[in-house]
Amino acid sequence: MTFSTEANGRSVGDRPRNGTSERAEGRARPDYALVETDITDLAHATSRIEALRSLILIFLREVDSLKKVVSPRLRKKGDPIKLEREIDAFEASLIRDALIKSKGNQRDASKLLGIKPTTLNAKMKRLGISVETTVTGVD
Repeated sequence: MTFSTEANGRSVGDRPRNGTSERAEGRARPDYALVETDITDLAHATSRIEALRSLILIFLREVDSLKKVVSPRLRKKGDPIKLEREIDAFEASLIRDALIKSKGNQRDASKLLGIKPTTLNAKMKRLGISVETTVTGVD
């Protein structure tokens, strides 16, 4: 199949056949040459993977903190529910979550909780919460 109009030195309708390519015409291209756009794409992919990794870690921390809030407390059958202890546990989990969201900044955590920084500090002391163990996730 050939046409009268020529492009690039050959007829428009002609195509290389049976695995022949432009290499046969003297324009050899390496099969696995790394192009600058490929390197840029790899760099972007790496940054996206890191962003996804940090989002996954945040998500897992949130799930873990929800488990601590929602999970039933370990009690033997027939033991009374002590409201004071339950309230303290719930309050401690809220404070830990606020500290994680504020990256350890107590002033920002107190704003998230809607209390004064001095009140937050007093509650942290009473409940035995420290910023270092909360932000790093080490208990």
